[in-house]
Amino acid sequence: MTDSPNSPFYLKGLEEEDCWALFKQQAFGRGEEEKYPHLLPIGKQIVRKCGGVPLAAKSLGSIMRFKRNQQQWLSVQNTELWKLDVCELDILPALMLSYFYLPFHLRRCFAFCSMFPKGYEFSKHKLIHMCMAEGLLLGEDVCKRPENVGDDYFTNLLWMSFFQEVDRCDGGGVIGYKMNDVIHDLSQYVAGDTTVILENGLQPKSLENIRHSSVVYRYRAITIPRALYEAQHLRSLLFIGESGLIKNIHKICSSFVYLRMLDLNSCDVHKLPESLCDLICLRYLDLSYTPIFTLPYDMAWILVSLQTLNLLGCPNLKRLPYLGGMTGLRHLDVTACRSLTRMPKGFGELHQLETLPLYVISYDGEAFELGGLNLYGTLNLTHLENVTKAVEAKSAGLRMKENIESLGLHWKGEDVDESIMIKVPKAQQEAVISVSQTVPQNSDPVEEILEALKPHDNLKMLVINGYPGTRLPDWTLPNLTAVYLKECRNCQNLPALGNLLMLKTLSLQGMDCLKHVGADFYGDGTSIPFLSLEELSLCDLSNMEEWSSANNMTSFPRLRKLTVNRCPKLAHIPFSESLQHLELRGCKLRLMSIANLSLLSVLVLENIPDLSSLPEGLIASAHLSCLKILSCPKLCSLPLEMGNCLTSLKSLTIGWCQDLSSLPDSLQNLKALESLEISDCHYIISMPDGAIGGLSSLRTLSIENCTSLTSLSSSLEHLTFLEHLTIMYCPSLDSFPEGVQHLSALRSLTILSCPWFDSLPNGLQNVRTLHCLEISSCTNLRALPEWFENLDSLRSLTISACPNLEELPAGLKHLTKLQYLSIQECPELEQRCRQGSGEDWFKIAHVPHKYISSPQVCQSSEASTSGGSSSQTSAQ
Repeated sequence: MTDSPNSPFYLKGLEEEDCWALFKQQAFGRGEEEKYPHLLPIGKQIVRKCGGVPLAAKSLGSIMRFKRNQQQWLSVQNTELWKLDVCELDILPALMLSYFYLPFHLRRCFAFCSMFPKGYEFSKHKLIHMCMAEGLLLGEDVCKRPENVGDDYFTNLLWMSFFQEVDRCDGGGVIGYKMNDVIHDLSQYVAGDTTVILENGLQPKSLENIRHSSVVYRYRAITIPRALYEAQHLRSLLFIGESGLIKNIHKICSSFVYLRMLDLNSCDVHKLPESLCDLICLRYLDLSYTPIFTLPYDMAWILVSLQTLNLLGCPNLKRLPYLGGMTGLRHLDVTACRSLTRMPKGFGELHQLETLPLYVISYDGEAFELGGLNLYGTLNLTHLENVTKAVEAKSAGLRMKENIESLGLHWKGEDVDESIMIKVPKAQQEAVISVSQTVPQNSDPVEEILEALKPHDNLKMLVINGYPGTRLPDWTLPNLTAVYLKECRNCQNLPALGNLLMLKTLSLQGMDCLKHVGADFYGDGTSIPFLSLEELSLCDLSNMEEWSSANNMTSFPRLRKLTVNRCPKLAHIPFSESLQHLELRGCKLRLMSIANLSLLSVLVLENIPDLSSLPEGLIASAHLSCLKILSCPKLCSLPLEMGNCLTSLKSLTIGWCQDLSSLPDSLQNLKALESLEISDCHYIISMPDGAIGGLSSLRTLSIENCTSLTSLSSSLEHLTFLEHLTIMYCPSLDSFPEGVQHLSALRSLTILSCPWFDSLPNGLQNVRTLHCLEISSCTNLRALPEWFENLDSLRSLTISACPNLEELPAGLKHLTKLQYLSIQECPELEQRCRQGSGEDWFKIAHVPHKYISSPQVCQSSEASTSGGSSSQTSAQ
C-alpha cells in the first residue's frame, strides 16, 4: 500500500513456490508427479528462469505436459533461448520458448492471430472458420472434419495460455476469447512482415509482402492506406469498428484477387459490387450486421470455393441468390435477417453444408430441402404455420440428423420474439418474422405436423414456440438438457417431462389453457422425477391454478433456481429444499409455504400486491446474500430481527413499497452488506439512528425518490469502505450528511434533483479518491468551491440543469486527470464555456472529452485540438 492514492502500485512476481505450483499444475496430471521424480528438480530450475511471471510458468508447464523424457526437459532448461535480450525484443524468453516448442501447425495458427489488434475479442467458431479458409487446419486423419481439427488446435492453444477466456453467456459457457498483451507482442514478432494492423491513420512505407491485414477504424469513413494496395498477394482482410462506410469497396474486390478471407462485419455496406465475383479464391465472407440489401446474383456460380458465408443480423436483406453452385459451402448464417421470407432453391445441392442456424419456411409452403443435409449444432425452423402436410415436415429428416444438438420449432404469433430463439455463438440472437397467411382447410392437423418433426435422440435443447395445437408430443429424448415451451396457448396439458433424467432447464411461458399440473407431468414413477433439473421458470401462465406434488415421491432434488412470473391464480407450488435462487413476480403464492428454504441465497419479491409483511421464517436463511423487495405497495414493515438473522446478506434492494415507513434498527448488524438501495418509499422519514454507520462493509449506497426523507444517518462517516454514493429526488432532505470527509474510499458521488443542495460539503475536499462527480437538477446551486482543485483524482464531471450555476472554479484547470466533462442545461455556464472566447474556456480546454450543449460551443473537435487529439466539444 502507498500513502498517496496517486502513487502507482508495482506488482511483484510470484514467489518461487507459487510459481512452481502453477507450473506443476499444468505439467503433471493428478498424482502424476510421483511417477516422474527425476523431472521435478529440472522443472524447478525452469520455473526459476520464469522470473515469477505466472503466464510464463503456466505456458511452459503446458508445453512440458507432453514431454516425459528427461533429455527433453534438460533441453528446455539449457536452451540458448533463455539468453535472449528481453529489452531488445520486449518479449519474455520463457514465452518465446513456449512458442518454439509448439508443433508447426499450432505455430502457424498462432502467428495468424497477429492480425488481431490488442484487446480484440473473438469467438472460437469464428477463428476456426478463418483458419480453415487459410488452409491452416491440416489434420493427420483425412476423415476428420476440419472443424474438429480446428477445435483441437484451439483447445491446445487455450490450454497453453496463448488464448484466455474473457466473456461468458448467462449459462456460464465461454463465448469470447482474446490474447494477453504480451502474448500479442509475441504473435506480432513471430509473424514478422507478413501481417499488419492499420489503425490511427498509420501510413506505412511498404506493405508489398503483407499477407494478412486488419483495418481498425473509429470514424464514419473507412480509409485504406494506398500502401496496402501494393500487397497484391493479400489473403486476409479484416475490418474492425462500427458502422464505417467503405467508399472504395469495388477497388478492394478488384485489387486483392487472392483474398481468401474478407470480413466486413458491421461496415456500412448496402450493396456488394459485381467485382466481388473476381475473388475466386474467397473462402470466408463475413457480412454480419451490415445494412446490405442483396447479394450478387451469380456469386454462387463463381465463388465455388466459399466455405463460410455469415449474414447474421442483416435486417435489410430481402432475398438470397441461388446457392446451389457453392458446393464447398459449409457454414451459412442468416439469423436475424428480418426481411428474409424464404430460402433460395438449391439447398439440397449443398452436400457439405453443416451450419444452418435458421431456416425460413416460405408462405407458399415449398417443400423442405433439408433432408439430405448433415447439419451440426443449432437449427431453428421458423414459420411452421406455412407447413400444411405432415409429409412435408417429415421430408426435413430431423429424425435422422444425429448431429443437431439444439432445435427450435417456431410458429407465427404476435408475442414471438428473439429472446427464446436458441442461442448460437456470441451475439447471434435470431428473430422470428411474423407473416400472416391463411392456412388451407385441407391441411393436416398441426399435432401430426409436429410429430413428423420429431428430432434424433441425441438432441440436447428443444424450443417449441407459438405452437397452435392442443396437445404436445410425449417424445422420449433421453439426452435433453433444456426445454423451452413458449406461447403454446392452446395446450391444456404438459407431457411427462419428469422422465427426462438429463433435463437441467425447463421454461414454461404463455400457456393460457394450462390450468392444472398433475401426476402425469412427473412421469411413470420408475425414477425420481426431474432428477437433474436445476432451473425452472413459469411465466405468463394466466389460468394456472394448481400445481400438484408427485405421488408419494421426492421431486426436483437438485432444483437450484425457481422463477414464477405473472401467474396470478397460482397459490401453491411444491418447493424443493435444495432451492438457492427464488424469484416471485406478479403472483399470489402463499409465502408461508416457502419459509424453510435454508439454502436460499437469492430472494426476489416483486409486484406482490397483497404482501403486507414478510414471514419471520422466510428470511431466516444464513446463506441469503441478495434480497430484493420491489413494488409491494402494502408492505408496511420488515421483520424486527432481520439484521440479526441475515448474517451473509451482501445486497439489499427495497423499492416502490409505498406503505413502508421505517427500517428495523437491527439493520446495523448486517456486517456483510456491500450494497444498499432504497427507492420510492415515500413514508420513510429517516434512517434508524446509527444503522447506516454500522454497515462496515458497505460499498454502494443509493437513496432515490424518498420524498419524505428529512435526514440521513449522522453515522454515515463510519462508512470507510463506501465507494459509490447516490442521492436522487429527495426534496425533503435539509442538508448533505455530515462527516463526508471520512469517506476515504469514495469513488463516485451523484446528487440529482435535490433543491436543498446549494453547495458541496467542505469535507469533500479531503476525499482524494473521488473519480466521478455528477450534479443534476439542483436549482439552488450557485457556485462550486475554490477548493475544487483538491479533487485531484477526478476523471469525470457532469453538471446538468443547474440554471443558477454561473461559473466554474479557477482550480478546475489544475485537474489534470479529468477526462470527461459534460455541461447541459446551464445557460450562463454554457456561455462562459464557449470555445476559445468564453471566460471559463481556459479552465476546461485541457479536458479531452467535452460535451457542452450550448450551440455557440458546438464546433468541430478539429478546431479545438491539435496533434491528432481525440478531444471533442459537441452537443448531445
